[in-house]
Amino acid sequence: MPSYERDGIRFVYDDRGNGEGAPILLLHGFTSDRRMWNPVAEALEKRRRVLVPDLRGHGESDSPDDIPSYTMEGYAADVAALLDRAGIETAHIVGSSFGGMVAMEFAVTWPGRVATAVLSDTSPAPDHPDYDERFRTREAGLARMVDEVARFGPLEAGRRAARDVGDDFLVGAIRQRYARMNGEGIVGAAQARRTRRDVTPLLAGLTMPVLLAMGENDPVHSALAVMARELPHARRVTFGGTGHGVPAQNTAAFIEAIEAFYHDVAAGRPAAGEVNL
Repeated sequence: MPSYERDGIRFVYDDRGNGEGAPILLLHGFTSDRRMWNPVAEALEKRRRVLVPDLRGHGESDSPDDIPSYTMEGYAADVAALLDRAGIETAHIVGSSFGGMVAMEFAVTWPGRVATAVLSDTSPAPDHPDYDERFRTREAGLARMVDEVARFGPLEAGRRAARDVGDDFLVGAIRQRYARMNGEGIVGAAQARRTRRDVTPLLAGLTMPVLLAMGENDPVHSALAVMARELPHARRVTFGGTGHGVPAQNTAAFIEAIEAFYHDVAAGRPAAGEVNL
């Protein structure tokens, strides 16, 4: 598999497909890795080149033990280095959850390198007056998880996370997910989430077509509503009966939505509007 380095840190990524036009870059969520995108990448690579990295501290990419080195600006710079390594000037960027945070930081820093942006299940700031209680409850749960990883390591944290789950299949899945984590990577990425700058005031300056994807039942839904106010030209797609992680929870509908978005952009049709799937 291809890899590249930035500042002595090795990053692993998939380079799939070879279609014409700007490639698509898929950025995964917190504690996940590039494998979460496999079904989406398999659909998109039929007509386009698709790049799918493991972000810093995740998957097969390095997890530096220097926790202060994990910043959202650093994650965006990692992405820029990947595009440089792959010989790509402009890409369609798709980010889910944490990957959406990285995508926004990249877009406001290097807007000329973003053909379009698809931002799913994500938020523009660690906190905002208009975030609701569901958002804050989820953040508190993530903070407890990170604290347990820092104190006990991923394996013990996984055991603790699974102890109140009655379904043996889910218990195994939870423990496997934690077993794939790297402690330094999770703590470092969590710090980047917590200390990132508020890009909300910068979103209105983005001129590329944007699609906002949100699950109807996602506790992060209120953050997407804040983003929608700042991005009146964006297409807002709500996926009925879907929680956090639209690309994984409602994969077929997500692929349909972004393919339609790319088709409309290529045809010169306006991207703005609301869609319910």
